[in-house]
Parts: sequence; C-alpha cells; structure tokens
Amino acid sequence: MRILILGHGCSPRAGSEPGGTWNLAWQLSLLHEVFVLAYPHDRDGIERFLRRYPNESLSFFWLDLPGSQVARQLDSGVQSPSLYLFWQTLAYKKAIELHKRIGFDLAHHVSYGSVSAPPPVRKLGIPFVWGPIGGAQQAPSAFRRYFGRAWPRELVRSAAVRLLRFYPSARSAAKASLVTLATNQETANLLRQMGAQDVRLCLDSGIPSSFVSDARVFPHNGNTFTLLWAGRMQPRKALPLALEGLEQAGDVPVRLLIAGDGEMRKPWESCAKRLRLEHKVEFLGKVPWDQMPGVYRRADAFLFTSLRDSFGMQVLEAMGQGLPILTLDHQGAGTFVPPGAGIKIPVTTPRETVAGIAEGIRWLARNPR
Repeated sequence: MRILILGHGCSPRAGSEPGGTWNLAWQLSLLHEVFVLAYPHDRDGIERFLRRYPNESLSFFWLDLPGSQVARQLDSGVQSPSLYLFWQTLAYKKAIELHKRIGFDLAHHVSYGSVSAPPPVRKLGIPFVWGPIGGAQQAPSAFRRYFGRAWPRELVRSAAVRLLRFYPSARSAAKASLVTLATNQETANLLRQMGAQDVRLCLDSGIPSSFVSDARVFPHNGNTFTLLWAGRMQPRKALPLALEGLEQAGDVPVRLLIAGDGEMRKPWESCAKRLRLEHKVEFLGKVPWDQMPGVYRRADAFLFTSLRDSFGMQVLEAMGQGLPILTLDHQGAGTFVPPGAGIKIPVTTPRETVAGIAEGIRWLARNPR
C-alpha cells in the first residue's frame, strides 16, 4: 500500500511523539510505501539518518508555517494550539496535492495526537486512521492543590473536554475513522460516544534497543534504595506527591533522583527543602534523551506521579531498563502498566494516595529482588 502519514513531530533522535512518529513510519516502510508529511523541526536529523541508512520505501515532505523558522534544533514548532491547527489546514491542502500525484491508499494522522485537534486530512476520500490519540483524560479535582495557580487552567480544559463530544469536527473525525487508536480508556470511551466504530487501545510509545538492558544487578546502590522520577516539570506532573510519599517513608533508607526541568523546578526544590528532604533528593536538571539510559541504570525503581497523562514515555523507558514501576493507577499508566511490572496506587484522596506511595516505597526498598 501507499500510506500517507501526517506527523507534525517526527525525529529519529527524540522520544515522546516525534520518536513515535518516526518509528511507526520506519516500521511501516518495511512492508509498504510510506510518505510522511512533517514539520521540519528535525529535518537535518532525518536526512542524515536516511543518508546513512537509505530506504527507498520512505519519503518525506516538509511543511513549515509561513514566515516561521525553526528556532533551535529539535524545536517542536508548536508555539500554540491555534498555530498547530493552522499547520493541519496547510497539511490537508498539501495532502490533496500529493494525493493527486501519488495516489495514496490510506491516510494516517499520527502526531500530534489529541482528540481536541481533529485532522482535516480525514476528508481526503480514502481510508483514514486516527491516532494514537489521547486528550480526554482529566485531572482529579481532589488533587487541585498540587496544581496551584495552574488549577483554573485545568478547570477550563476539563470543561472543554466534557464538551468535545458535541464538537462537529471532532465527531466527524471519529465517524470518518476506519480505526481509531486511543492511548487511554478515557479517550477510548469519548471516541465511542462521538461515533467511532472501531476503537482500539494503543500504546503511543516505543523505545529503541539502546533503552533495553538485560544486565540488572539487585541491589546496586549499597544500603540505600534509589528511586528515579523523570519528566517535564509542569504542575500536572505532581512531583510533590513523590516528595510527600518520600517523607512518610522516612523509616527506610531511600533517595530520589529527579531528572527534568521546567516552570515548577524552583517551587518543587522549595517543597523538598520545606519537607527537609535535601539530603534525600538530587535534582539532576534536564538530561539529554540519549543520556537517559545511564540515569535509569543508577536507580532501583521508577516513580511516576502524573495527575494527567496519556501515558508517559519515561515509564516504558524505565521498564526497558528492568526497573519496577511505582505509579498512580489511572489514565494511561493505569491502563498499560501490567500488574507484574509494578505497584499501582489508587487515586482517591491526596492523603490516601500519598500514604499508598509511601507504602509502595517501603515495599520496594525492603524487597529489592
């Protein structure tokens, strides 16, 4: 088949959705002719890769926004939702032009994947696959204090999510999809309500062999059990849940490595000091993606506390390094982390959830093998 992939974010040297788009395109090209329409945020990386590993079944078409330029290497190009929607409109026009010339058998919109941004390419007149997509998950209101000043923004987002089922364009995209791939149960349920006929749960993450290791030795940090937390420091990632759990588990020798950066770094560093955890936590800052395997290998377990997420690439990366997962039992992580791969904490009230995290830390520390 000749497959058109809409992948605004695409890169062979990145994680998250750009890495997922690249890997899907590459794997499909082993069986079909694949044509990718993408924003040129890593054009150099892709062209360099294809010069080294030629692939006649994989072609790229680059589509920038008028008057814009890539600000830095691997810049996502998504400055705002409105600009991304504008890019989608331009991509549809380009897809019409390419379809007349090439004649696609299937169109697949891959990234960015949100149910709130239905792609116009569904109107191309050929079978259409949408996803993996998320976006229907909402932050639990009982945990609003962890969002601080960002909570009003979450309320607006949650209201918009509840109204999505009534949006004509979203309903049209759901009904037009031959197959719709959802990254969590919440989004799958919404897509069915909007008229999608074939909705399948689909993990939107994949990892290269460099993130997979068979060489694990337990314990490998002496008498201290080491946890790792990694992610963008945004309010919804809720690092303070991890810090409060660490404080409650003060009866076991545990330290926490924290990889990432963002708007909440200073407030969260202050939170660690307020809880008197400076001697137990280490803020590593932003770690380049290709250096993360070394960070995972420093840890005995991985802690994931996001209060709103489709899934979390870092969870899969940690599993690839053989780390058990301590996570909240909701949304993507609750759906996809197998019971045998980690401990999943119910999301009920902050007090109960923090207590569950603390108990999970104790259990992991006392049962390293």
